Amino acid sequence: MDNYRSFTERHLIPYFGELPITAITVDRIEDFIEAKRAPGGSIRFKGKALSDASLRTGLLALGLILHRAVRMKLIAGNPMREVEWRGLPRRDEQSVDPFTTAELRAMLSAASSIGPDVATMLRLWAQSGMRAGEVLGLQRHDLDLDKGSALVRRTWSRHRLGPTKTGLVRTVSVLHPVAEDTPEWRPGTTTEARSVLNGLRGLKVQSLDPEAFVFGRGSAPLSSMELHRKWRRVLAAGRVRYRSPEQLRHTFASTMLSRNAPLLYVQQQGGWRSAGVLLRVYARWMPQDLAPSVTPVAPEVRRVVEATGNLER
Repeated sequence: MDNYRSFTERHLIPYFGELPITAITVDRIEDFIEAKRAPGGSIRFKGKALSDASLRTGLLALGLILHRAVRMKLIAGNPMREVEWRGLPRRDEQSVDPFTTAELRAMLSAASSIGPDVATMLRLWAQSGMRAGEVLGLQRHDLDLDKGSALVRRTWSRHRLGPTKTGLVRTVSVLHPVAEDTPEWRPGTTTEARSVLNGLRGLKVQSLDPEAFVFGRGSAPLSSMELHRKWRRVLAAGRVRYRSPEQLRHTFASTMLSRNAPLLYVQQQGGWRSAGVLLRVYARWMPQDLAPSVTPVAPEVRRVVEATGNLER
């Protein structure tokens, strides 16, 4: 909502606000897109073009506004339906750039030299497939160190707690061996993967309050600014090409699928809305004989899922 509101106030109203609704035509919308993708299209960064990801979000808002106008019988049809903007690939498709196993190991080694708590956070993140806000929103009573699992039920974003992106609660394993040179994907199958449990038990800052944040200072989770500062230090120290922290989630998905982990299992672990999302974004990492179809869930896999949470069908 914040993104929609900001885009409407900063881009849509200045460009379209003086026009009657009937003057917002297909050609005018395409002129708007061209202007925003040109240098100077960004408001935040002077002289820069507006990013395609931001433009895609904003055009969704414009489409909703025009749809409302159709329902109010102010215009006969929604011109957004005729707009050609295929040059804007979905953000999740264009930005997937996962880390290799060697890069992950270099990052974890570098993080250990910076601070063991940082290494623990990154290992948990990579081995669970959680979103950044879900990692920051973890509280101590969400962890089950005996089972090696975490209950994901909130996210920390824009300095406040909220529900997960899908609004669903899920239980995930934090023990997947994604940073090891192994064909195995099942949780807890390597000593290195299980080392995250010792790291969680040995965190320097630990509160007796069960609602204290795992990564933070008691009642306050680690801020996004501090997270990115530590992230840059880790990549620089490990001499790993810079990518955003969210690539750890992409790394989890691509690694798990490349090792023949069942599609529905990966979906449940990462909290993706549907298996179709995984197929669209990550199919190129699946073995070629499995990519066109949904991998069946074997009985032993179902037992793993049932131990860590409900399988979304």
